[in-house]
Amino acid sequence: MTKTVRNLFSLAVASSLLFSCSKDNDPKVEPAEVGITSFGFYKDDNDGVLFEDFVIENISSTETAISIDLPAETDLTALVARFTTTDGDAVKVGATIQQSGTTSNDFTASVEYLVSEKETNKIYTINIGKMAAAVWSTLSTYSENPASDISLRINPQTGVPYIGYISYNSDTSLRRLNLIGYQGSWTRVGAANFSDTRTYTLDLVFNNTGTPYISFIDTPGGVKEASVMAYQSGSWSYVGGGSYSGLKSSLSALSIDSNNNLYGFYLNDVTGSEDRRGVFLKVNEQGSWQDLPINGRSGASRFIVTKQVNDAIYLSVLDFGDLQSVSVYKYENNQWEILADKMKDSPENTISYYNIAMDVDSKGNVYMAYAENTGEGTELQLKVKMYNSETKSWTTLGDMIPTTETRDFDIAVNNYGTPMLLYKNAAENPTFVIFDDEVNNWSSAITLSADIADDLNIEVAPNGVAYASYLVGYDVYLFKYDSPDNQ
Repeated sequence: MTKTVRNLFSLAVASSLLFSCSKDNDPKVEPAEVGITSFGFYKDDNDGVLFEDFVIENISSTETAISIDLPAETDLTALVARFTTTDGDAVKVGATIQQSGTTSNDFTASVEYLVSEKETNKIYTINIGKMAAAVWSTLSTYSENPASDISLRINPQTGVPYIGYISYNSDTSLRRLNLIGYQGSWTRVGAANFSDTRTYTLDLVFNNTGTPYISFIDTPGGVKEASVMAYQSGSWSYVGGGSYSGLKSSLSALSIDSNNNLYGFYLNDVTGSEDRRGVFLKVNEQGSWQDLPINGRSGASRFIVTKQVNDAIYLSVLDFGDLQSVSVYKYENNQWEILADKMKDSPENTISYYNIAMDVDSKGNVYMAYAENTGEGTELQLKVKMYNSETKSWTTLGDMIPTTETRDFDIAVNNYGTPMLLYKNAAENPTFVIFDDEVNNWSSAITLSADIADDLNIEVAPNGVAYASYLVGYDVYLFKYDSPDNQ
């Protein structure tokens, strides 16, 4: 036993000497280069959570703390990060291997990323902050030529706001269509006053490739009819060669699906007609207008609004008669669904017949704004109702909004499903409120400007920035609602 130990000791000493000599002769081994070179969150990896990209490029080798501010409404509990590293690196959070653009983490607190190659490690601490809350700022005023009856929409491809308008002229026969866009300066789309005859009311719409269409009422042969014009190949032209309603019409609205099929809604205005004030629809597929019945719809109307979301077409109708009511329809997969049939909170209530406004979020929830009183002898107030697509039920959002100016308002829902209302206060100034989920009511009112405003419009761009426009006299005012951190 003692011999065995002595022999093992001798062998160990010899091995140690050999190793020492070998180590002295080996070249020095440099540590591997490790590091994150870019890090961020992309909207394509976080569908329905982010609506633009937030990325830090060219991270230096000395930086190990990465901070990114995201919109205050962002859900941080399952964000997917996209990153690049030096060659050969492996990345972990805890024991979980991270795949760029795939693996999600909870970023409500700091997250440590371990970057490794061979025996070299580096830890990066990721901190996510909140951007400042959005505020309104003035973009520009357009006063090149007098405008009336404006329609604000956002190009889905570029996020640029555009305003269709009818030029004001003391000679009413010369009132025509125009389209302008704002991207640092005002740009006209096509010729000025491009429609052929006197024009009434308009509805600007973009298809999913960014081509603008305008639905409007013009007067071929001296009779008001519904028409649609599109801007293609550098000029404006009538879709289908001319007006499509084929009868006297008082109002029109337009939606376009992902296949570029056009849905033209209009009101029959033929005096003495059994269907006067009825809502009608024609669809244009490959250049030809065809009738499409609105199943379940009956009765007279004073106002219509339409919206396309997720390839479904939504139609809201201000029903005329019996103290008015509101109806809402959805067209999808060649079928109509009635979401609201002559809705109001009490048969004794009166709904104003001057205006309704509608928007629909990405989940198919519908937001309706209109003016209603609480019975005979009470004042009209603005009300917003929401249709929940899961429960298939309507609820009133917050309190009614008191104002003596109940004819002119608009509603939009932002990318996080929060409704916003633009209306006129008692002084006729453009006023804004947004719904606050924490208190389940509307925020304090914000006045955009101390002007007497008309034709209020509010829209949200694909990146989440909201825009508002309205007329002051015959000038177009344009505002932006965004975080100061994006300015």
